[in-house]
Amino acid sequence: LILFAGSFIAMFWLYKSIVHPLNKLKTAAENIKDGNLNFSVAAETDDEIGEVCVAFEEMRLKLKGQIERNIQYDKELISNISHDLKTPMTAIKGYIEGIMDGVADTEEKRDRYIRTIYNKVNDMNSLIEELFLYAKLDSNSVTYSFAKVNVDAYFQDCVEEISLDLESQGVDFGYFNYADRDTVIIADP
Repeated sequence: LILFAGSFIAMFWLYKSIVHPLNKLKTAAENIKDGNLNFSVAAETDDEIGEVCVAFEEMRLKLKGQIERNIQYDKELISNISHDLKTPMTAIKGYIEGIMDGVADTEEKRDRYIRTIYNKVNDMNSLIEELFLYAKLDSNSVTYSFAKVNVDAYFQDCVEEISLDLESQGVDFGYFNYADRDTVIIADP
């Protein structure tokens, strides 16, 4: 009878101190697997299993915080993209209405309106390309094509491309190269 009572107490202690906390951790892991981070893993003891429960709870809280930050970042990104796309769309609409309503009544004015519309469409296209690039960077699916690039020639091409856009907007642009003309780097152009 004493042996039976002793083994019953040992099994109860084993269940309460080891099996029960492990079942809680298993349930918590299943919740995380299912995407539910709104639960708590409370440590009931100060032993090693209690320390594992505390570490698991800290991990859950950090994971939940990171997901919440990512959701907030995504919302802000969508809001910024919407704003950045809406601005040129509004300008394009205004210039097209100006052409349709006869505000651009001279060939020179119509030409200026059409060039502005063209520039705004290019701006939107650049924004969309950047968005695709960010999506690729976020998913680690960017493939790099490294090559030897002459710094002076590369930036001269950039300057030519940018200066045409800026000139049409009435902006003076200056470029000064302080690197040697034969400087070559390895980069993805």
